[in-house]
Amino acid sequence: MGKKTLDREACRNVLVVAITPRRKDRQVDLAGVRQNVRYLIKHGIDFIMPECGTGMVYDASLAEYEAVVGTFIDEAGEDAYIVPGIGPGFGRALEMGQIARSLGVDGVMIMPIVGPASANGVYNGLKEITENVQLPTILYQRRLDIMPVENVVRLCELDSVVGLKYAADNLKAFDVIVEGAGDQAAVICGMAEEPCIEYMAHGAIGFSSGMANFVPRMSLTLHRKFTAGDKAEAQRLRDVMIPFENFRGENSAKYSSSALHAAMDYVGLAGGPAIPFAEDVAPKDLPQVQAMVDVLMKSHCQLIEN
Repeated sequence: MGKKTLDREACRNVLVVAITPRRKDRQVDLAGVRQNVRYLIKHGIDFIMPECGTGMVYDASLAEYEAVVGTFIDEAGEDAYIVPGIGPGFGRALEMGQIARSLGVDGVMIMPIVGPASANGVYNGLKEITENVQLPTILYQRRLDIMPVENVVRLCELDSVVGLKYAADNLKAFDVIVEGAGDQAAVICGMAEEPCIEYMAHGAIGFSSGMANFVPRMSLTLHRKFTAGDKAEAQRLRDVMIPFENFRGENSAKYSSSALHAAMDYVGLAGGPAIPFAEDVAPKDLPQVQAMVDVLMKSHCQLIEN
C-alpha cells in the first residue's frame, strides 16, 4: 500500500516525475525501478509520480503500467506518496485509474488530453473520471483553450481534486486560478525548475521535477530555501540546473525523457533506452549530457555534505 491519503498539504513539495527504466531490449526494468526508488527516498524524496509524461505513460501497455506502478508502491512502502498518471484519453484514464486503485496508490494525476476536445467536453470528462476512479486526483493543465480558467476553478472545487499541475505558461491565468482555487486545491508549477521560482512567488506551493530523478537534493533544497525566504540561494541552485533543462527542451524536446535516462545511466542509477516514439540521446550528444551532469552532481554532493 501507499503512504496515506493524498491531500493538498502533501503537495507542498517537490513532485518527482519518475522515469520508467528499461533494459536493453526495452522491456521495463523492475529491478531498476526498485533501485531508483531507494535512491530517491534515501535523499529525502517522499512524493513520486510514476507513469506520467517523463515515464512515457503514453506508450505503456496496461500490463506494463500495472507492473511498474505496483513495483513503485512495493518498494516505497510507507516512505513516499505514489501518485501515477492515468490516461491520456478518457477510456485509458478509466482503465488505468481502476488498476491504480486496485494497487493501493495514494492518488492519481489525469494526463493532458491529446485528442479532439472542447472546453465543455473536457470539463465533463474530467469530472466523470474523478467520480469513477474515486481517488485523490491532481489535474494537469497544459492548454487554456480546452481547460479555461473558469472550468479549472470549478473542477478544483470537487472533493476528490486535491491539486492542479499547471503547465500553461501564462502567469495571468495562473494568478486567477490561485485566487479562485488556491484554498481548495494545491496549485503546483508543472514546468520544472526553470520557471518554478517565479510561479512559487505567485502562489504555487510546489513544483514537479524530472531532474530530481538523479539530483533530488538540489530540487528539494531549492524548494526549501525559497519557502524559507532565501531566494538568493534558490536562484543560485536554479541557475545551475537551467542548462540541463534547456537541453531537454531543445529541438522540439526530442530528448526530454531520454536525457534523463542518459543521466541516470551515467550516475549509476537505472535508465536504459527510451521507448518509441521517444528518441535516445545520440552518441555525439552524450558528452554534452555527461558534462552537465558532472556539474549537477558536484552541487548535489555538496548539499549532501552540508
